[in-house]
Amino acid sequence: MPGNPLFERALIVEDLDEPRRWLAEILPLALPVVRRVDMAATLAEARECMRSHAYGLALVDWGLPDGTSEELIAQLVAAREGAVVIVATIHDDDTHVFPALRAGASGYILKSQPGPVVMAQLQRIEIGEPALSPSIALRMLRHFRASPGPAAAPEAQAPAVKLTEREADVLRLIAKGYRTTEAASLLGLTPSTVSSYVRDIYRKLGISSRAEATMEAARRGLVA
Repeated sequence: MPGNPLFERALIVEDLDEPRRWLAEILPLALPVVRRVDMAATLAEARECMRSHAYGLALVDWGLPDGTSEELIAQLVAAREGAVVIVATIHDDDTHVFPALRAGASGYILKSQPGPVVMAQLQRIEIGEPALSPSIALRMLRHFRASPGPAAAPEAQAPAVKLTEREADVLRLIAKGYRTTEAASLLGLTPSTVSSYVRDIYRKLGISSRAEATMEAARRGLVA
């Protein structure tokens, strides 16, 4: 199966030489569709790269010498439809995770993980799943369980979207970090059937990423 052409040319934004080279080495190994990797060490260098190309895939560190990557993430997402921006950092606390996701990042991986683990997480984006470290998914669940938003007045609340029992099963497994093939095996379904359920769930709930699916599953009490 051919890879997503969006990913043929990627950008890595990382200020430290060794992690930058490491990411540049493992990215094409994880995603063979990547034919060229451009590298930048600062926000200014990244924006200079963006002057000549709109990237469909970018790995971006959060803290850079000339600022955080919050605005850069938003610019990368806006520059090309369907662009996938993944934060690759050592920070796994709320003050880094949630601003990155709000800015438009569709993945968040920790560079402290072993290379094979990072590669496996990067490979998920080829099948439409976000590259998300398990500890980050758990942090998101804890955050939304511990800090529920203020309840809206009854007359202002939109009716809850109802899911079928099978859709709820799929959403629960996806929120727990299972890949499509793994969820299919657990539910006794084919991967294509589970993928169809995921598309229907995303459409019904008005979401577009595993991160949002995880949040929605937590709100519905589908994950403990």
